[in-house]
Amino acid sequence: MTATQTSEPRLYDVWLMLVEFPDHPGVGKPRPVVITDIDGDLLSGIVAKITGNMSWDEAGDVPLLDWKAEGLDKPSLVRCSQRFYFNRSELLRRFGRLSLRDAEHVNDGLAASPDVPPHRRRA
Repeated sequence: MTATQTSEPRLYDVWLMLVEFPDHPGVGKPRPVVITDIDGDLLSGIVAKITGNMSWDEAGDVPLLDWKAEGLDKPSLVRCSQRFYFNRSELLRRFGRLSLRDAEHVNDGLAASPDVPPHRRRA
């Protein structure tokens, strides 16, 4: 994965973030995420997890067609049903930005899984 510099997160940016496993609080791993919502303070919002496991096929799973141009190093998909709250300080590095067609597909994926609340880390 290649890094690109920017100061503030924007919708449809792809970032690296430590993603906590919802079933194991305090345990997780760094992984790519796509920013799907930003709060008015521009310092927090919601991301959806990106995975290289292309075998997922549930509501809200969106294969990225332009994954290489978006800064990812292998075919990937967005798991729109796996959303997480973030604070700006948790975003480690920016990879790139979704293409227009991938952003539209992610919007469709989010609409297909609207009843899934984002995971919030336990303090």
